[in-house]
This record gives sequence, C-alpha cells and structure tokens, in this order.
Amino acid sequence: MSTLSRRNFIKMAGAGLFSLGIVGCGGSSDSAADGGEQWGEGATLRVGSDCDYAPHSWVQTDDSNGAIALADGSGYVGGYDTKVAQMIGDAYGWNVTFIKVDWDGLIPALNAGKIDCIIDGMGVTEERKQSVDFSDYYWSSSQGLLLLADSPFVKATSLDELGGAKVAAQIGSMWEAMVDQIPDVNKQESLPDVNTIIQAIRSGKIDATIMGETEAKSCILSNPDLAYVTFEDGKGFEVDLSDCSAGIAVAKGSNELLEKINKVVATLDRDTQEKLMDEAFAEQPLSVG
Repeated sequence: MSTLSRRNFIKMAGAGLFSLGIVGCGGSSDSAADGGEQWGEGATLRVGSDCDYAPHSWVQTDDSNGAIALADGSGYVGGYDTKVAQMIGDAYGWNVTFIKVDWDGLIPALNAGKIDCIIDGMGVTEERKQSVDFSDYYWSSSQGLLLLADSPFVKATSLDELGGAKVAAQIGSMWEAMVDQIPDVNKQESLPDVNTIIQAIRSGKIDATIMGETEAKSCILSNPDLAYVTFEDGKGFEVDLSDCSAGIAVAKGSNELLEKINKVVATLDRDTQEKLMDEAFAEQPLSVG
C-alpha cells in the first residue's frame, strides 16, 4: 500500500479560517522563543491541516477512533495524520489540537506563527523547502491513474498505451507536471479538488487523473464505479522519492520542535506506517473522499 503528496488546491475560503480558534492555543515557533525551552511537557502542539484528504485526514462529529478536536470546536479530525500527530503528542506529554486551514494557506499560516506544524500529506519539494523545514518522511507513495472502471484505458499496462487520453491533474500538485510524461496525451486544464475531478471523470470531460495509490483507494471506497491503474517499473511515471513522500513542515528556525518530531518519525518504520494507514482506511467514513 502506498500514497501521497498533493493536493486540495482550492483557494482560501476566507480569512476567518485562519484566525478562528488560533490565538491563545499554544506556543510560537522556536525562533520566537530563542531564550528557553518551549516544548516541555504540557505544551500545546497546533497542527495545521485542510482536514479534507482522506485517509490522511477528515472531519467527524465525535472523538471516536482517537480523533483530535479542532481548535475552533467545530468537530474532530480523524485519519492517518491524526494518528501520527497523537504519537508526537504522547511522546512528550503535549496537548494536540488541529487548526483547519485551506491547503493554499497552510505555509503562510505556519510562517505567520498561527500554527506550529503542518501534518497534511505535504510533499517535500525543493520549492517548499525554501519556505519551511521538513521532518524526515512519515509516508511515501506510488503514482497511477484514477479513471472509470469501464474506461477503455483501464487495461493499459504502460503510459505508451494512453495516447489521446484526456488527463487533468489537481491544481498546484506534483501531478500537474507528470501529465506531460504521457505520450500524445490530450492534456486538460487542471482542476481544483478531488470532487471536481471525479465529476469530470464521470461526465466524460476527462478520462483520468494522476493520483497517489492511497488517495485513489480512498476515493474508490465511496465511488465504486472508479478504478485505479498502476504500472510496472519502467513503464509508468518517473518521479523522485522526495517529490512523492510526505514530511511534517515546521517554520524555519524551529530546530527544537523539528528535532523532537524527527525522533518520533524515526519510529515509523514501513510496517508501522502501513498498520496505521490500514487502521485509517477501516475507520474512514464512506461519505469522506
């Protein structure tokens, strides 16, 4: 099983999402508190997420299956990323709260001190590393195509068999550039989010989209008319591991926090990652994704 990076590339729904429940929820970045220990027992870790990337994260109405409360009191966040966040909190005796921020606003919120870290399936790219520091990888993915189960392209065994296919990716994702790897592709305008992409596939506007395996499996759970196509090595997409692996982002200079996060991430061997992801799949509401 595998997945990742992304992602929900919709514009911010309003500045209120930034400020609601954020002030007074915990500490600032290490660089704002150079003089002493900030991340001692009892600290509050404010985790930023768009909370809409099942099985990494979703919003639910109660705290079942270890879901963590949103800081604004509007619900609880469940999923793989929640489990990782709670592991970090448990390791140091920290309180953990989630702050819901649209995808495009996460890095600005982090650098403004409104959140302490981003745990949201965020791919570790060179561009993002200019703005934030990343932990070691806490999840990695493979890439394939999400399409209708009865699509004429569903039996493709290599990218060479996709000539003429209408393919669109999510805006701002690593997958946008990968569309051009398909020979003779009929590249379509990128789309803002997963729901819009699924509607485009069903309507025939596009034939397929590129997606990580775990995200695709999550979509298929609630959309059984869809299928996922992967390719053998050498016949599919070329992508660097760093581009399809997720890290936890912290503000530049947050060395103490990053060191503590990395100590926990080091305990997430592949077997543990897959165990946690399997749990997230089993817990994911069918209405999510």
